[in-house]
Amino acid sequence: MRDPVELLTLFACTSICLRLITYRRSPDARYRPWVSVCAWLLIVCSGGQAIHIALGHAAPGETTLWQLGILLVLAALLHVARGNLARVLRLDA
Repeated sequence: MRDPVELLTLFACTSICLRLITYRRSPDARYRPWVSVCAWLLIVCSGGQAIHIALGHAAPGETTLWQLGILLVLAALLHVARGNLARVLRLDA
């Protein structure tokens, strides 16, 4: 790790990935295929970014405070929603 921004970005990406992977749908919840696809894409992208940083492939300055801010907000929203991406998106409310 080169700087605290990279470390926090790694933490935020890992947090997003793990929260989505450990989501358990309640028995009365509706299955929405498009939300599942979005969740899968977020798992792949956030997990890939975390691995990219952890292996040291990120160039110095590649991760920015702006990217970190977006990831921290997304991680916080997912944790409040207990990993339910449909609740975060809430398009049919």
